[in-house]
Amino acid sequence: MNRIADRLAKVKARGEKYLICLLPLGDPDLESSHELMNLFLKSGADLVEVAMPSYDPRCDSRQIAQAGLRAFQSESDLVPYFEVLRQMRSDHPHEPLEFMFYSDILQKYGIREFVGEIISADVDAALLADSVLMPEKVLEELDMYLKPSGIPRIRFMPHPFDEKLLPDFRANAREFVILQSIADQGGHRPFVDPANRSLVQKLHSLNMTAAVTLGYGINSPERVREALQIGADGIIVGTVLVEMIHQGNFGVLGDFIRELKRATLLEK
Repeated sequence: MNRIADRLAKVKARGEKYLICLLPLGDPDLESSHELMNLFLKSGADLVEVAMPSYDPRCDSRQIAQAGLRAFQSESDLVPYFEVLRQMRSDHPHEPLEFMFYSDILQKYGIREFVGEIISADVDAALLADSVLMPEKVLEELDMYLKPSGIPRIRFMPHPFDEKLLPDFRANAREFVILQSIADQGGHRPFVDPANRSLVQKLHSLNMTAAVTLGYGINSPERVREALQIGADGIIVGTVLVEMIHQGNFGVLGDFIRELKRATLLEK
């Protein structure tokens, strides 16, 4: 069984919802990323999304974009990023790791070569964050190289909700999918809009084997509870963690992750 599927099944068996935490690889530097992986896991993250920096993270926040630029200022060569990713796997052989990246880095490195690095790091899933903006040719080539390894490509549903993606979700989603939560007209998410419930239900109605993860704007224990009360199987937290990493107080960061995880215990 894939390590992600195994972990999510165990979390569900405990009557919990799962917490995915984004780790910005290379910010503030690669050595710190190694330390942060240990902190995330010790603090209660059920799954870590290791995010390769990008020069054009167009589906993410300004804070995540800035983290990527800081990472490249510290280390512009991509090879050491994969070396640290392999070390993370070596240190945590039983932990589920998802690897997130953008098309600019994928295509700069070369799709075949990039997938080879992912396979050598023994990650459990791969997320092309701007997949919804990519031509089919790129996705087909990426999937062609990923398929023999058994590493699934995580599906992402943007806001606004795109019905045209549903057939692919039904046929190909594995482990979990990510649903971008509804934003207001200004692009803000001051709370988790209850209207997300119908979108979560629509994804559940596909009868996928994949769990439904709600993300974007979930930046406090209160937002976690709101997200889970509308029916999501789990949540992913990113920007607020990146901001806290940039502030440099890792002790506060660990306490915050523990608070987020406690918020997933809806009945306890």
